[in-house]
Amino acid sequence: FLAEKLGDNRYAEIDFIGPATEQSALNTASNDSASLAARTQHNEDPPEGSARSQQEPVGKRELESLKQTAAHQAGMITDQTLAYLRYKGYGVQDLAAWHWILTGKTAEDAAMRFDILMKPPTGLSDDFGPVPFFVFLRLLLRTDISWRAFSLLLRQGWQILGSSDQCQLDDDPEITLQSTRTQKSPQPIGLDTLVILVVRLLRHARQVWPAACVRIAQLWVTHARVGQVIRPMEQDLMTERDAARLSFCYNRILSLLALPPNESPYKSLHHRQRAQFTVIRQMNSFNPPLEISREGYRGVVRVQLAHRKTHQERKWAMLKAISWPPWKEDKLGIDAFVGVEHGISRASDSLRQMAEAGYGSADWEKSAGILAGWDTDRSPTIQTRSTIVPRSLPHQPHREEKGRLIEGTGGPQLEADAVWAARIRATRTLQEAWTCFLACKDQKSFLSSLVYHAMFEKVIFEEKRNRGEIRPSSYFKAITGNQVPMPGDAQEVFESSSSHNQAISTREPLPVFDTLFNRMVNDQISPSGRFLELLLFHARTFDEGIRILEASDLKDPVKKVLLPWREPPVPDVESLLQTLPNWLFAAYIGLLCKFAYVRQRVHVSLNTDHRGPAFAPKEIHAATLLLNHAFKLVIKRRPVYRPPWNSLLKLLARPQTVVVTKGVSLNHHAQAIPKFHKARRLLEYMDSVCLDLGFAEFQQFCEVFKNAVVSAKHILAASDDHEERSTAQGLLDDGLSLVKSYFWPLALPAERVLQMQKASSEPSCPSSQQNPPILRLINVPHPAQLHAFIRLLGQYPDYNGLVDLVEWISTFSDQIMEEARESSNGPKAMRTCLTAIRAFVERPLVERNGEEMSLKEGTKQYEDAVERVDRVRKIIESNELWDGWPTDEEVEHYFSEHEQRIHRNRGHN
Repeated sequence: FLAEKLGDNRYAEIDFIGPATEQSALNTASNDSASLAARTQHNEDPPEGSARSQQEPVGKRELESLKQTAAHQAGMITDQTLAYLRYKGYGVQDLAAWHWILTGKTAEDAAMRFDILMKPPTGLSDDFGPVPFFVFLRLLLRTDISWRAFSLLLRQGWQILGSSDQCQLDDDPEITLQSTRTQKSPQPIGLDTLVILVVRLLRHARQVWPAACVRIAQLWVTHARVGQVIRPMEQDLMTERDAARLSFCYNRILSLLALPPNESPYKSLHHRQRAQFTVIRQMNSFNPPLEISREGYRGVVRVQLAHRKTHQERKWAMLKAISWPPWKEDKLGIDAFVGVEHGISRASDSLRQMAEAGYGSADWEKSAGILAGWDTDRSPTIQTRSTIVPRSLPHQPHREEKGRLIEGTGGPQLEADAVWAARIRATRTLQEAWTCFLACKDQKSFLSSLVYHAMFEKVIFEEKRNRGEIRPSSYFKAITGNQVPMPGDAQEVFESSSSHNQAISTREPLPVFDTLFNRMVNDQISPSGRFLELLLFHARTFDEGIRILEASDLKDPVKKVLLPWREPPVPDVESLLQTLPNWLFAAYIGLLCKFAYVRQRVHVSLNTDHRGPAFAPKEIHAATLLLNHAFKLVIKRRPVYRPPWNSLLKLLARPQTVVVTKGVSLNHHAQAIPKFHKARRLLEYMDSVCLDLGFAEFQQFCEVFKNAVVSAKHILAASDDHEERSTAQGLLDDGLSLVKSYFWPLALPAERVLQMQKASSEPSCPSSQQNPPILRLINVPHPAQLHAFIRLLGQYPDYNGLVDLVEWISTFSDQIMEEARESSNGPKAMRTCLTAIRAFVERPLVERNGEEMSLKEGTKQYEDAVERVDRVRKIIESNELWDGWPTDEEVEHYFSEHEQRIHRNRGHN
């Protein structure tokens, strides 16, 4: 395989030695390399165990071992194959080295091995040739690439192309990560190969580090115009063929940059926009400028549609009438000066430029224009924040994007339905959406799942609003102090007008979920894809979820695997589960977890005799059945996708969840510690598939551990059982260290990257122009996630840990505040974090709610506590992004708002 790829011009542009000789060499090389790989495998296999907990040592000793093994097995390589390798400038030891790289236990191991072989240690540099580029591309095909491995691979990509990589952290010149190695001579690669590299890097960036798309775009524009890519050329000498080829590639990159991250479609949106602008500026620098194609324009429009409304766009939206269509309605005399130009959103402006460039308005553009605020007849709609699948991607099947417009290559019929789906989404109320649905029904004899998907979104969120599950917009303004969310900002459905003059009359009553579902079934529509995900995720009961699953287009064997009562057992469960997309599998796990806990807390004393399933209530049996089934499915599939794991951790964080019904009390105190151990095993399973822990999962793990701490303190105070007391004491002694061991590697990636780079680096002074800065944090937490850790440290208590945490938050406050501003409650949540920090660090020094101070004045502990408070106060007050030290009123409000939770966790101290 390796020898075959070595001769493949697509991966490494090396001349062939002749068709006949080449074919003979390749036939024998595949067998010879396999034999050599089998002989060297026993020297390099890692020990059994966790994927990253037992890192393999890499360095000079390993390369010397590779060299010796290759020398001993050189006789296994035929003369013809050996001659072929030597013709290419390689030897048997190189073949063994490539195998050593590609067989790394994890992607991080493989990347570090590749890093060593890019410049072998002193004394071995003449024994190993430069690693071919196809080996690096092969590494990028791995599915277990973590953010640590990806950051190293991205740096190596810059180095391979002949650029030293300077990863300088934003706004912090004192912390710099420098690559210290540049290849002696960059490998010549073709434009197609460079496109393959960028495409694979972008795919992994969407999965583990969305902000890296800026750096990948800079890599593309830096190297997609240099001499070794097309041929030595000046801008004014570029041929028409080269210009067309380069233009196609640039537009394809623009389209790929518009694809949202896998888990959070709207996260890092500004990074994707910045990356697109980098590409467009470079296109304009050519002479003549490269043209933006329809595909490129659609990529730009898609990013602009996903943005929040600007101040001007909000002002225009506030002037829209309650009636439909929502024409501008002056509310004050000054509003007469607000012209139509205020209603041209950024997405509409991009569509206008696209039309001016000569591109006609297809159904995709019509759908995007409707979501941007204007219908095809130029009547206004509701500007709706959306993501759209660009039609121009090749071999793009009809697919659905979570919660938004669905579009693909399904043909004219489906694209016309996508226009109607956009009209339904670009409404404010259920009444307006239902009017659009009926109008579509009048014009079309058959409605596709696209239209039903859009209508179900409105029905689901209308019922959530009626049940009080969605707070009204006025509530968000009250708690955040920010602007009220407006129609189109989220999936929220607003209440219809009570005025008869402004109400919309329909010939059919407004639908509810059951009637619309029956109508869809009668129309012989089977929910699939993102539509099925929506229905499963928002199912009101488990029986309703099963009904939805039965009506879906999933194959019967897959349905049987998903059901918790499958009999007889279904063979080949793992293969059937792998046929499901990650997001659909996550939706079903979320359905199971939603109903896998007891709705009413089980009031059973700690010493009760009700310990067996025969005494457990019926609802406990049903809940534990769903819980165990959810765990079995996730463990069987082991997805490299966080949401299913997060659903399980969130379930374990609920006090009402029962995980053990035999031999253990049903009391929530007795259940908390087993839930902690179960959560810990889940994290080990995540590690076994090289899936990094995210801050969302860490937040849930903090909640699980906090409940376990409260239960452990309760057991120590109330139980006489020696084994229970020993288990509880062990958790209190070692548990917090375990939680911190998960947090700090996640929160301080810069140091981890620095360690990997220092392993094989030499000082250098790279060019800052070719090597732009990267973000300091790969994983940026939301303040609500930090709050969970703050409460855990405060209630444990670990005051020194709080000091360390507030110093870390202050160091990266610019990124954390940027993340906070992406959500409506983010700034308020950040202020809550600061208030919680003050409340907990002052806790031993302040009398509150009748409690005496835990420390006496004049003692060493008291002086240390005062010094700790002063230190924290200086950190908070010195940060310009925060609003100073929290006031006494904020602290009192914090304790009163969280009084029930705090007293529940402190009640048994």
